Order: sequence, then C-alpha cells, then structure tokens
Amino acid sequence: MIQETYHTLVHRFRTTATGFMKKHPTVEPTLYRLRDGCAKLIVDAARLQTWLRHDAPTNPYRVYWVDPTEITDSISWQELSGDCSTAIPDRFTLPNYHFAGRVLDGDWDTGRRPFSESVIYRSFQSHFEEGVRWPETDLYAQCLDVIEAGGDPWRCRSRSDLDRRCQGIDALYSTVEADGYSTQAELQASTANPFDHARSNTYAQTVDGEIALMVGRDGELLFYDGRNRLAIAKLLGLEAVPVVILVRHSQWQQVRDRVASGSTTLESLPDRLQSHPDLAGLASTENEEQSVATLQ
Repeated sequence: MIQETYHTLVHRFRTTATGFMKKHPTVEPTLYRLRDGCAKLIVDAARLQTWLRHDAPTNPYRVYWVDPTEITDSISWQELSGDCSTAIPDRFTLPNYHFAGRVLDGDWDTGRRPFSESVIYRSFQSHFEEGVRWPETDLYAQCLDVIEAGGDPWRCRSRSDLDRRCQGIDALYSTVEADGYSTQAELQASTANPFDHARSNTYAQTVDGEIALMVGRDGELLFYDGRNRLAIAKLLGLEAVPVVILVRHSQWQQVRDRVASGSTTLESLPDRLQSHPDLAGLASTENEEQSVATLQ
C-alpha cells in the first residue's frame, strides 16, 4: 500500500512537471538539473546501503564495456505507447534513480523479450540497413499516434519535432560509424553536445546517460534503457559499448558476495561466468580499490 501511494505521488509530480515544461519550455534545462541533483542523492544513498550490507557493494556509476551481442533480452517496453511504463515490471515504473544500485529479489527478471523484436530496433534496422525512409517505419507511425493522443514520445510534440529527432538519429549513427562510440562523460568534456539535455553531474552522465542494464539471477545481462544507442551499436557491429548496471537480482548478488569474500573462486564458476563483467575485480582487493578510487 505504501509503495503504491509513493508511486502515485511520483507519477502525479512528474505529470505536473511535464505539463509545466510544455507551457514554459525555457525552464526545462533548470528543472532537469534540479532533478539530476536530487537523483544523485537518492542513488548515493542506495550505494551506501549496499556498502553496509554486502561484501561486493554495488556501484551504479561504474562504467563497464560490454559486447552488444551479449545483450539479447529486454525487460522494458517493446512498442511505443502513451504510457510505456505499462510494459515494464511494476517496481521499475519510476525513474531510474529510484532503483539504481539496488539489489532486488522477486521474478522481475523472468518477463523478458528479445531486444531485436522492439520497435526501435526493427525500425532502425529497416532505415539503416534496408534504406526505408523514417516516415515509413513502425517507430515513426507509433510516435505520431502518441503525439496525436497528447503525448511527447522522444520529447517530440509535433511531426516537425519528430522529423528533427530522426535527423538527429541519422547524425548520431554517422558520428558513431565514423568516430566510434563515446561515453557521456567524454561527450560532455568535448566540444560535441550530448544527445540529450546537458548532463551536469555524475548521475546524469552515467546512470541516466549510458545504456542501462539489469543483471538477472543467473548473471544474464538484461537491457533496460538506452535503446537508440544499443540499436545503433548492434547495427554497426561494434565490439563493445559502455554500460551501467542499475539493478542486480539478489541471487546474482550472492554470487558476487561469495567471490568478493573469497568463499568462491572464479575458476569454480561455470565458464560463461568466469569472464562476467560484473565479477571483474571482485576477487582482487587491489583492483577493487582502484575501481572505487576511479569512480569517486
């Protein structure tokens, strides 16, 4: 009951804020910066909690480089609608910062679908590999439906906004193809502008900026956020992309804790887990200290 009430309050606040930004677009950057600052406090609190409870604390700011082909299944929405949250597990309908860095039990990792079936990937594949014009893709049609219903998919409120967004996707694809994939922090430090709103702090650059994954009970890397970038990375055949891990299943966290405490060795785990990115450095105190120092 408490959780439902909290979710309702958050959704009402977000709806009010979105409506206010629609009427007063000039305040959008300021409101985003305020949100990012508050979000960082919440994420840092979750991070501290795991430091107190686990031998292998979580670090939602840590950036991992992962082969895009290793990310096959998704637990977030596949098609576009006015409320995409209806197509993800109930406990993840809030913004990322409400659960980033947490260890959760339950069956949230079992309801998954192939990322390749998502409207983003299908439409990107049609456009970039088959030469289909954006207005002829399923993604474009679904965006128009949501706009006509009063929504703002991809932060688009009109057909012209949508056309500009598609042009931006084309530019992003060309940039990644020519120059490689950059992290959000690298984009912020360069003369290039980040693809979305200005990312003014660590939270915005990583937890809210990079491709975001969840880790299931058996160590599965499950896609959650950052569809555009993952789709482009897959289509370009990139060897690795930067990702962050938002949530870990409690059963997987037990494996991490055992490796970190030394009660389980990497060599004793199945072959597919011995090189798992989320276990890297856990067996070495020196490596872990270096990782933490780098990310602070």
